[in-house]
Amino acid sequence: MEEILAQQAPAVQDFLVRTSMLQQFCAELCAATLDSDAPYDQLQAILTWLEHANVFIIPLDERQGWYRYHPLFKQLLEQRLREYSSPAAIARLHRRASAWYARQGLIEEALEHALAAGDAPGAAQLVEAQLLWAFEREQWVQMERWLRLLPEEQIQSSPGLLFARAWIMQAHGQLKDFPRLLTAAGQLLDTRGNGTSDPDDSRSRVLRALIAVGWSLFHFFTGQIQASLESARSALEWTPPGQEFVASLALFFLALSNQASGHEDVALFELNKALREQSVHLNDTARLVFAQAVVYLTAGKLQQVEQTARHLLRLAQQADLPLSQNWAHWFLGVVYYEWNNLDAAIYHFSAVIANRNPAHFWVVLDAMCGLALIYQAQGLTTQAQETARDLLELMQEQQNMHELLTVYAFCGRLALLQDDVEAAEQWLEMAGEQAVQGPILFFEDPPITQACLLLAKGDEPCVARGQALLSQLLQHVEAMHSTRKTIKVLALQAWAYELQGRETEALEALERALALARPGGFIRTFADLPPLVKVLQELRRRRKAQQAVDKPLEAYLQRILVAMRPEASPTIAEEALMQQEGLEPLTGRERQILRLLDRDLTNKEIARELVVTPGTVKVHTNSIYRKLSVNNRRAAITLSKALGLLVSDKVSTPPVV
Repeated sequence: MEEILAQQAPAVQDFLVRTSMLQQFCAELCAATLDSDAPYDQLQAILTWLEHANVFIIPLDERQGWYRYHPLFKQLLEQRLREYSSPAAIARLHRRASAWYARQGLIEEALEHALAAGDAPGAAQLVEAQLLWAFEREQWVQMERWLRLLPEEQIQSSPGLLFARAWIMQAHGQLKDFPRLLTAAGQLLDTRGNGTSDPDDSRSRVLRALIAVGWSLFHFFTGQIQASLESARSALEWTPPGQEFVASLALFFLALSNQASGHEDVALFELNKALREQSVHLNDTARLVFAQAVVYLTAGKLQQVEQTARHLLRLAQQADLPLSQNWAHWFLGVVYYEWNNLDAAIYHFSAVIANRNPAHFWVVLDAMCGLALIYQAQGLTTQAQETARDLLELMQEQQNMHELLTVYAFCGRLALLQDDVEAAEQWLEMAGEQAVQGPILFFEDPPITQACLLLAKGDEPCVARGQALLSQLLQHVEAMHSTRKTIKVLALQAWAYELQGRETEALEALERALALARPGGFIRTFADLPPLVKVLQELRRRRKAQQAVDKPLEAYLQRILVAMRPEASPTIAEEALMQQEGLEPLTGRERQILRLLDRDLTNKEIARELVVTPGTVKVHTNSIYRKLSVNNRRAAITLSKALGLLVSDKVSTPPVV
């Protein structure tokens, strides 16, 4: 290799040595790095000649005009660079490469070169400049990767980067350190405000608005609704004109807090007003529609949730918003599960699980809970247990103790549905007593499951304790104005009263629950409580005896009773489900390749089996990914099994307990 290098003209040797600090390169990058006055065509000609002369330069197939050096040749060149160039000169090369990459929007590469140049403050500024871009486009995974590249002292000295870390932590479902990070970010801003910088400049105002949004989020999920309202209003006051993204975040939590404080009409009015005034920016519109869906779900208006979630899904797909896409699928999964449309619910929950990497941790957790509940409702106990086991493994990987305790409680709930009270008690003992705070949005509510266990045990002291706990829970969900969860607690109270022999009160509680549930078409909230059969049948008998038959109510009760039988769950044909979800059908060849992907074959192995080129296989796999709205083979396989395009290969395994 040294001989080959020595054979080159001095100018070519200089070019090779000074560009060796680049992992990959093109003529334009080389010109910027070398600060060369040489025309682009001349540098490109050098690269083309080197390639044809076979001087250890390798073209990158996927990026025309881009190259890299052979690893051993690169080592030789880098050694020469260190021998003949000062550290300051090498740092200048890296700084110029960083600046070029930054201009192209290739932030990760720009960061690596800035750090290689010893310019940690410059690297931090690069990430800070991308803050709004990353969060507006829901690229929190990308932002997390950038933060990992930065020295810790740079993050700790930047209010924007501290906020970014806090926001990423909540996307991981972790709020423990959230207040500390928001406080530190606010204090840094205050310190800067006391110095020479203007505390009212646009960037400072945006950061203060974002920190206020963070506080609104934290207060909301910890049940401090008035504080959440005040923080959301503060965020709007800080938001400079023209910052629609920041304003949409503030309006999001303002709407949720208004709904939780009993002002659903105000929440929807403000959202609709903002949507009418909103520019055509899909990202901001999606955020407001997302807030509408949360308000409707909490209010138990499932038809409106379905319509709004469909709208959100279209917007999120158009704007390529991964978080919003997954939330939209979650909303639809919840609605279809509640309506006992289990095949459609499986599809939507599987879509979340298949695309879990960029999804919010809470939505992945809840989608897996929903999938386990569906399998249980279908009488597929083994699949339900396997899904719960996968959920436990995920929690343990994430080392999220709070959510792990929630999953323990969910496993207890699953055991109760399987009539295994002893196992349920063990799981709930592991979960421990968990306080009721904040809105209850998701499937698993540990205090509610604790109440279910007390009722399932059936002895008088336990039932009395369960009833007392349900009274507390009813006060909480009513105070949070959560119609959806009020229905559930009232249904459980009906069961508790029935166990205590208080039939009249049981019927009253059930009738209250049904009155709230019937407009939204709630089915599974009742169907997942088999002990309610007796009270439901007694209600029907009494209404007939009193000649107070309400035909729509009678039909509704009948649907609930039928749904209590696993074999009665309605099914949807594969073609009908794909049409309902707006998915383009796969061709015969695509289905064939999908089956081979499920066998874990590589593209080359698939090409050999089908007697085609790897390039043809790649074209087909990309088409499959596009049609299924996924971006990798694991996601494609997961979703295909949910749609019935592939046969699930789940096998019988021991119980989860």
